[in-house]
Amino acid sequence: MEWDHFDYSRIKEMRNNFVPLDTVKAFVGLRDGQSLIDVGAGDGFYSLSFASDNPKSEITALEPGRNGLLLIKKQISELGIKNVKAIEEDACKVHDYSSYDKVFFSSVFHDIWCKEEVLKSMSSTLRKGSEVVFIEFRKEAEAGPPQHIRISEEELKSMLEKHGFRLAASEKLRLHYMHKYINR
Repeated sequence: MEWDHFDYSRIKEMRNNFVPLDTVKAFVGLRDGQSLIDVGAGDGFYSLSFASDNPKSEITALEPGRNGLLLIKKQISELGIKNVKAIEEDACKVHDYSSYDKVFFSSVFHDIWCKEEVLKSMSSTLRKGSEVVFIEFRKEAEAGPPQHIRISEEELKSMLEKHGFRLAASEKLRLHYMHKYINR
């Protein structure tokens, strides 16, 4: 599997330098007791942060790469975190989001090959009022994935609106943008 050899340290460096954690947490707005799925959780950084701040929340870290999953499980054990469930699975195989209040994608949606299917599954199974948060690289950013696979803010908004989501908030960072959508 291609994700088994992914370099998570590169993402960690990018995240630490350009995506302020406090800004992300405030934007996501997870309240204690809400459930969240972190799609493409990578090394589990956000999943573990959300779980630590919200001990009554149930966090699912969905990661397709075995190495990422091992990193997440190791940190869960070392930190004694009880409210994170780590699952090795491709986002394209998840078809039921009904148990989540929030769905979180951090710099991964551009890599998902089945974007339309994921959006269709979310729109048909998420409860009304559930939120979907994206962090993606801006098209014009000087670093990030190849420009041809990046998703502009307008493209993302169009994709989500087509599936019944409404843009509720957006924020620009140096290399990234964040969007929050609400399921209607």
